[in-house]
Amino acid sequence: MDFNAVEEEEFEFSRNYFLAKEMGSSGKKSARKLSDMNVVDEQKLRKASANIEQKHQNDVADLINSCKSLYPKWVFDLRHLD
Repeated sequence: MDFNAVEEEEFEFSRNYFLAKEMGSSGKKSARKLSDMNVVDEQKLRKASANIEQKHQNDVADLINSCKSLYPKWVFDLRHLD
């Protein structure tokens, strides 16, 4: 296969690829402008976030307490670095 044949084959492949992409992308994929986006009302958002059930509340509290209890050790270790 000579250089021109390879180049022609690559051109045909890329042409077919982009034509297929154009034909396959009939729908709008994303909002391009802020005005195209559906904006949630702030009051609705606040109301919905207030109703979110807190999960792992006890685990989070235990983790925070564990970190607090280790703070003096961290201070000691940091002060005695050589």
